[in-house]
Amino acid sequence: MNSRAGSKSSLLDTIFLSDKRKNLLLLLKEEGPKSSEEIKSAFDFPWKSMIPQIRKLMDWDLVVQKDDMYALSDMGGVIATNARFLLESLAVYEENREFWSEHDLSSIPFHLLTRVGELGCCKVLEQDLSQAFRIPEDILRNILDSNRVMTFVSVFHPSSPLLFSEYLECGTDVTVILTNPVLEMLQEECGSGLPLLKSSNPIFKKALLEYKNEIKHMLTSENSNLFVYEGDKMPMSMIVTDKVFFLSLLDKKGRSTNRVLMASEARALKWGEELFLYYKERSRQLSTSETPL
Repeated sequence: MNSRAGSKSSLLDTIFLSDKRKNLLLLLKEEGPKSSEEIKSAFDFPWKSMIPQIRKLMDWDLVVQKDDMYALSDMGGVIATNARFLLESLAVYEENREFWSEHDLSSIPFHLLTRVGELGCCKVLEQDLSQAFRIPEDILRNILDSNRVMTFVSVFHPSSPLLFSEYLECGTDVTVILTNPVLEMLQEECGSGLPLLKSSNPIFKKALLEYKNEIKHMLTSENSNLFVYEGDKMPMSMIVTDKVFFLSLLDKKGRSTNRVLMASEARALKWGEELFLYYKERSRQLSTSETPL
């Protein structure tokens, strides 16, 4: 019987109970074979302290040596890949544990949820409830200079039409997924010939008319692609651009919250785009008969 298999946890211990061994596996996975000098330089440890750690990995056939070069074995590459995958997921969850544990994650498909580590370094923005009808500055600042915007809207924000008109005027490529309730509200406000609110104040009436025109512009512009979501599970809202990704989820009781997850690393943007395309595949494009004249 192989002594290395004397305990089921021994391989896990070999990898995860030593930062030197774990980091060496990840280094060889990321950068390929390394010489003893390169390993010593990468970790700034005395070589004597690294030798027993390398030997333990070689005992498990995770690392192989040829002359003065050290590399991952085939199985070592598999295990290092999965170790990195696990460590990234743990880091994302640990960094923002309250967000992930207190929100309903069922709107995120499992194949993407298992890759949550790709979000990398995230930040949770918590909006003051007294500013609920203002778009947070962190969101506004990060998306106004984007060349492409994809957004899912299940809770309508009164500033949204003005923001989207700004995108369209700048020639930004905009794709919007709306839920049926949001679409119906926009159609009702925009399609009626009656004023949104009765008022004798000419300034107020002019502002309301301009707001109504902004909604119509959003729904009818050739630069915006509008879709209507027909699925069951959905986020509260999400925005993906070529620069930043924002995600807002309902809590576990189906209520809106004031917290938004923000990420901006390249892998996070790709993850966010895949999530948006998942919802888009479950949506229908808004037809001209559904837009106000």
